[in-house]
Amino acid sequence: MAPILELQDFHYYYGNIHTVKGINMTVNEGEMVTIIGANGAGKTTTLQSISGLKDGKGIRGKIIYDGKEIQGLSGHKVAARGLCQVLEGRHVFSKLTVEENLMTGAYLRKDAKNVKSDMQDIFRRFPRLEERRNQLAGTLSGGEQQMLAIGRALINRPKLMLLDEPSLGLAPVIVKEVFKAIREINKDGMTILFVEQNSKIALNTANRGYVMQVGEVAMEGYCKDLLVNEEVKKAYLGG
Repeated sequence: MAPILELQDFHYYYGNIHTVKGINMTVNEGEMVTIIGANGAGKTTTLQSISGLKDGKGIRGKIIYDGKEIQGLSGHKVAARGLCQVLEGRHVFSKLTVEENLMTGAYLRKDAKNVKSDMQDIFRRFPRLEERRNQLAGTLSGGEQQMLAIGRALINRPKLMLLDEPSLGLAPVIVKEVFKAIREINKDGMTILFVEQNSKIALNTANRGYVMQVGEVAMEGYCKDLLVNEEVKKAYLGG
């Protein structure tokens, strides 16, 4: 497997506050990788720096995506290269319909003929979205909004999808449904990097994981090994 994403000695500063401290990460093409850790560990800052949502002035080190350095690029330029992020809290357009929300994800597409077939693929993956295609997104449940946010990213045909806290605020039964869809998307060939505070489900979903503590990578490895690691169990798995 070839790396599609590399962070090399990556730092992030909010002014004089050093929040991410020289981390190194790799995501190989076709993999699903998770970042776990407590609140304030630097997980979301790392993800948003990759996707261009953080001020590039705070970045030190390299972010290499698809063989090219992208640190400091704006979010729309990163998205145009095929890297999309599903934000924490979904952020759907509440006054647009489900279908209109999906179409906003296709704004960079130049092959309009294929967008409709891709939308049908998303509806097959998330049947509830098809049932509600003409419903305002703001009236959907939290789980349906998460499905919509994922679908909106997928319709852009990204090479790499970033997910920030996909289980946040969802009932356990809906979390299982959302993560089942994430697994299926990965099996279909999508490379995924996601941040998740539910460490148990994260490590049971991804191939490899990174454990972040106060801005540093404290541990990394295959998820099957992290699940049985005593330090990880004690700190994040309640055991």
